[in-house]
Parts: sequence; C-alpha cells; structure tokens
Amino acid sequence: MGSTQTPPRLLFRKNGRPQACEPCRRRKVACDHAQPVCNRCRKSKRPGEVCEYILDGSPAPRETPRQARARESRRGSRTPSAPQAAPTFQPAVTAPQLAPRPEAVSQTASTATASPVISATSRSRASVPASLPTSPESVGTGATPAVVGIGYLGFTSFCGIYEETRSSLNRLQPSGATPIGEIGATASCGPESSPPLTNQALETCLTILRHVPDREKGLKLLDSNKNPSDGWIRPVAKRMMASLYETFPQYFCAPERPDDAQLAVLARTICSNTAKGVSDEESDPETWIAQFTGTNLRWESLGIMFVYWELSARALGPYRRDVRSYPQQPLDEGTRVVMQYRYCVGACIELSKAAGSGGNTLLLFMSVKRTIIESVFSGDASFASWQLHAETVALTTFLGFHDEGAADPYKPTICSEIKRKLFCYIFYLDKVLASFTGRPPLISRRYARTPPPLDLKDEYLLADEATLARHVADLDENGWNAEGSLCSATFVRARVMLAHIRDEIFEIALGHGPVTPVETLLEIKERQLRMVANLPRILVFQEEDVQNGKLEMTVVCVRLIVHLEHLQNMFFIERLLAKRGHDDGALLSVSFEMVSKTLMFWTNMDRLLCAHSDFEWLVMAYAAPGGGILCLELLKPTLHGGNHPQNPKLTRSSIIQKLSLLVGFLDWVSPTAPNGDLCADCKCIIQRVLDQALNGPAASASSAVDGGFPAALDAMDWDFYTQPDFNFDLLDTYDWLRPEFPSSQQS
Repeated sequence: MGSTQTPPRLLFRKNGRPQACEPCRRRKVACDHAQPVCNRCRKSKRPGEVCEYILDGSPAPRETPRQARARESRRGSRTPSAPQAAPTFQPAVTAPQLAPRPEAVSQTASTATASPVISATSRSRASVPASLPTSPESVGTGATPAVVGIGYLGFTSFCGIYEETRSSLNRLQPSGATPIGEIGATASCGPESSPPLTNQALETCLTILRHVPDREKGLKLLDSNKNPSDGWIRPVAKRMMASLYETFPQYFCAPERPDDAQLAVLARTICSNTAKGVSDEESDPETWIAQFTGTNLRWESLGIMFVYWELSARALGPYRRDVRSYPQQPLDEGTRVVMQYRYCVGACIELSKAAGSGGNTLLLFMSVKRTIIESVFSGDASFASWQLHAETVALTTFLGFHDEGAADPYKPTICSEIKRKLFCYIFYLDKVLASFTGRPPLISRRYARTPPPLDLKDEYLLADEATLARHVADLDENGWNAEGSLCSATFVRARVMLAHIRDEIFEIALGHGPVTPVETLLEIKERQLRMVANLPRILVFQEEDVQNGKLEMTVVCVRLIVHLEHLQNMFFIERLLAKRGHDDGALLSVSFEMVSKTLMFWTNMDRLLCAHSDFEWLVMAYAAPGGGILCLELLKPTLHGGNHPQNPKLTRSSIIQKLSLLVGFLDWVSPTAPNGDLCADCKCIIQRVLDQALNGPAASASSAVDGGFPAALDAMDWDFYTQPDFNFDLLDTYDWLRPEFPSSQQS
C-alpha cells in the first residue's frame, strides 16, 4: 500500500471559523472547505470561477504534500507544550441512498479536545463518531456508534467486589472525611467540554433545523398522532414544542427563515446543551422538564418532536408507501416531507450519541420509536428493523433500566415511573417482534427485575408530589387504578404481563433442551387464563364493543389488541400441547378466534381508524398463523360431527367464510407495502387451499397452470399425509403447520 498523504491545512478566519472559498463566500452558500477544490465548486462547473481561499485579501498559500509531511514531522519531533486535539473519526456510512443528492450529508464526526488536567470528579471525553443517514431522502438508516460512558455495571462486573470494599472503607473513615465515590461514576460535563463540530456535523445540524416546521404546522401534527403506549411523553412533547417556538421565535416563527450563519449559532448552543448530562433521578417534574426545554434545548428534544411529526405526516399523507420498492421515482411533496422528518429522527439520535452525555430516557424513547418508524418503512421482518431494535435493547441494558428493582416502600416519581414504562414498552415490543419473525427474543424476563409501572394517569406523574401521592394511595393492592379509567400505563401493564408469559413460551418453543412435559404447559395455560381473568374490566373485549358508539375508538382498539395478544399466547400453548399429543380441539378454536378478531379491523375499518397504519402487521401477526391452522383443517378435517364442541360457531362453512375474508384483507394490502410481499405469499397459499377444498384436485391443477402462485407451491405435492416436512413457509413461523409426529418421536 502506498503512503497516505496528509491533507492540506484547514484555513481559519480571525473569529476561529473555517474560511470559505471565494465563490461560496460571494454566493453566501455553505462551503465544505475541501482542498484544493471544494465539492460545491467541483460540481457547479461555472466557467471563469476559480475555487481559491483568500485570507486578509491575498490567496492563501497551498502546501504541497511534501511540505505537509515535513511540517507534521517537525511537529512530532517537538515536546508538545499544549494538549493535542484528539483525532477525528470518519466512519463509513453503511446505509444505501435512495437518490443521491449533491447536497447529501455523507456522515458526521465529532472531535474532542483532551483536558490537560483530569480531576477526580470528571474524565476527559474521547471523540465519538456518529454515522448518519445519508440525506433527508435516504432510504436506509445509518449505523449507530456507542454512547460515551461506562453505563450500568451489574453483579458479575469487576466493580461488584470493589463496591463492597468501598462501602467498608467509607464506614471505617473518620466522620467528616470525603467519602469515596462510586466506581464508574462520572460527573456531567459542562458546555466547555462539548466536542467541537466538524463541517459534516455542522451541516447535519443545519439540515435538521431547516426542516423544523412552523408553529401552526408543528402543533397540528402533534395533535393528530395518538398512541396509547406512549401517553407519558405526549404532554412532555407538547411542552417541548411550545417552548421551542416561544424561546426561539426568530428562528422558527419569523416570516423569513434565518440564514445558515444564524442557524449555526443555534446549532452550537444545542450541541453544548446536549453535551450536558440529563438527570433521570429527579422527583420534581418541572425540574426534570427544564433540563431539555427553553434555553436548554437538546437534540433529544428535537428528535422527539420529529418522531411525532414523521408519524403524523405519514398518517395524514399523501405518502407513497412504495417509495422503498421504487426508489428512483420522483417523490411527491408529502412523501418528501415524511422522508425528511425520518432523516431528522436518525440524525438527532446520532448527534445526541456523539455529544457523549451518556444516554437518558429521551434518547431511549427516540431509539424505540426509530425502530417502529423503520418497521413501518421497511417491514417488521427486515434487517434494518431488527438491527435498530437490537440497538434499543443495548441502550436499555446500558442504562440499567432492566434492573430498576422496587425499593420497599416504593415511592414513585416521574422519573422512576418513566423508566418502568419505557422498559416494559421495549420488553413487550421485543416479544411482538420475536412472535412475528420467529427469532429469539433479545430480552429475557430472567434478567429483568423492573416491575410494571403503576396504573397512574400521565397528568398525575406531572403533578406535584402531594397530588401524585394521593392518587398512588388510591390504587388497589395489585397496582391498578380504582377509577376504571384507561390510560397509557393500563395498556403497558397488561401487555408486559402477557409478554412475561410469552417469554416462558418462547423458551420452550425456540429453545433447545429437555422436552417440556405436558404438565408444565398446562400450568402455563392456567396462569395465562387466570391472569387475563384478573385484568380490569376496562381492558375486557366484548363482541358488541365494535358497534358501541359510546365507546371511544382508542378504547376499542386497546381492548381488541390485548385480547389478540391473549389469543396468541393461547395459540402458542395449544400448539405446543398438540405437538405432545395433548390435542382436545382447542388449537382449532383459538385459531378461528384469532382470525375472526383480526378481521374486525378490516370489516370495521371506519370505526377502528386508530389502527389503520398497523393493518399489514396485524394481519400477518395474528390472522396469518391462525389462518394456517384453518387451512389444515380444510385439507385434513377433524370436525366430523359438524360443529366444534368448544365453539358452536366453528363449522367447515364458517372456516371457508373466514378464510375468504382473510384473502380479501390480504389482497387489500398493496404488494409494495412494507409487509406486502409477505401478505401476497400468504394470500396465494390460502387461495390454493380454498381451491383444493371447494373445487377438488382438478380445479387446483387448473389454477396452478395460470401461474398465479409461487413456483414452490405449483410443484408441491398436496398429499399432506406423505409430506412430513411440509411447511407453509411464511405462515409457519414456528413450524406450527407441520403434521404432528407421534409423541415418542418428539422426544
């Protein structure tokens, strides 16, 4: 390999800012300061214009590579009288581009100047690379680097024994002596220690600030997005947004948008704020919120706003859902805005990590929402979604939110309850993704001590200490509210309880080891039924709820999703029991219920609009596995007496009707939607089964000639009795649809 040339020196003005080339300076546009010719001048190709850098009225001399190497050699031979700047890392961007733009931001890097003296209470901050999405119209999501800091250290870490020693030393020290600090504890660094911005990082900051909508549009977008899981952050996000427009009206409320120089001042202020640590141990809500609002605006604050703006803009439309399938087609304005907001979410996360403040609840919330945004964009089974989910789990355990054990007596605060809500939200999302993909979950209940959040309304958490204590006293012995109301904590509590049982099921279904006896599965089933029976009435779903106009749409959606989560647990349990020869017909009944309840979202679309954006996920997560069992029932009937003994509505005719509706639901999903290819494959399989059941082998053979089915299905022998390895592929996430072997073979 040849020797690496040292790049020319970066020229600076008297005020310390990099010198722009003359063409960029005259046109008052951003210059990337590349030498010998900046990228903007290289691409503009204006005749007669020379890209040159002029300082004090005369062109700056350019160094040859030999001169630069000699200068660096002389510098290295001297004893440094001042600390050297830490090297700037330039990580490669792994995300593909939709349509590369000349002004695309390639990557972000940050540098940090090492402090000449390291005190006992603070440590020098190393430079942290930040890899970003490549442009506001970029399809991919940039990789995420590490967050600065040691993070959570558990029982098996090196500090466990030393913590005992530290405690003993503190007890032996005389009174009045300064106690020894906790191992790994670092003081938050002030703005003076924030890493300086590189040109790429500054351009990323400016891109984010340029895409902040005006006050009217921003508040409207926030109000149009509702999610029952993240209610705690909504009032906080509204405070953030109002504070943004009130504190910085000259940037976001003025008739004319500010120029880049003005935005750069704000960007540096936000970077300095983000370099400070956020205390997630505050008990006073106002003190906690003040850390990231007003003049303390952080990139985490803007990132949360962009999360809501992206989700709302996507839902309100117009938005091209096939943008990932056809990246070269021109983008309409609505789709472009969504892509810009999506870029800003990722960029805010990377800038927050690069600042090195160590992570906080705001960054974790952005991370989990980024996973959801990516799943809506690229599909729930995509690598990008799984990768971002893994990063979210990594940040969760890094912050120690999995080990928030309750003290006795427990005194809830806004921060302690938010930690519980966030962890439980991520825990059950992990089980949802594992159910959808059949991959092992990334968080196990065996390593989680964090209990569910208390069933408190969000406004109670944001109230004063006396108000919060009064409502905590009104909870029952299990932590549920006695008012019979539904809030975000109610939904999160129910789903994380279901997720804990599902985690047990996954250990059996996906793990390897001794065969789990039937008695263990029956005990899990009993606990599942008992847990659901003890849920508050506000969460209990009834058939007539969908047509009850007095019920809020959100309440109906929450009840239906909780009921489907329960049915899915029962589906997994019954399938495992059936594989062990304990099949009393409950598997078919549960499958029929899962399909029937999922179809309610489609047949009552006007009533259940709150779940409209999740239809592709709902049909694949709940209806598709149950539909596979119904398909097997048509091909290998077990209902010899006409009706099912456990469900009178379950007949061969009703199965055909439900599967026909399911085909319509799957057909409604566009093939270019994120999960559209999965839905299309399942639709083909179910159609083939219906043809086989209704028209006989001749009709099925004629259908195969039409070429409407996957090649693997066309060549498939439909004699299930002689196909031990038959697999419905995407319908068969856990091999649920294979014909059963005798129990002796299972062991």
